[in-house]
Amino acid sequence: MATGNTATKEKEPELVLTRVFDAPRELVFKVWTDPKHMAQWWRAHGFTSPVWELDERPGGAIRIHMRGPWYRLSDDRRLSGDR
Repeated sequence: MATGNTATKEKEPELVLTRVFDAPRELVFKVWTDPKHMAQWWRAHGFTSPVWELDERPGGAIRIHMRGPWYRLSDDRRLSGDR
């Protein structure tokens, strides 16, 4: 009878995105991986992306800085936009 701990490797998290674009494959890859292109469309409405870095290799990383509208709290405790 075997005793002791047996280590099991947990499956790495995986993200799979699927979408069909009516565009050349090379162009779609470029707009998903080129920081200049990504900064134009990877953000919420009214936000900018002044920093966008991507290492698209397996195990790579992504770094995005987004800036949005600033809000302030007025004396009567209401939020108002202040860009």
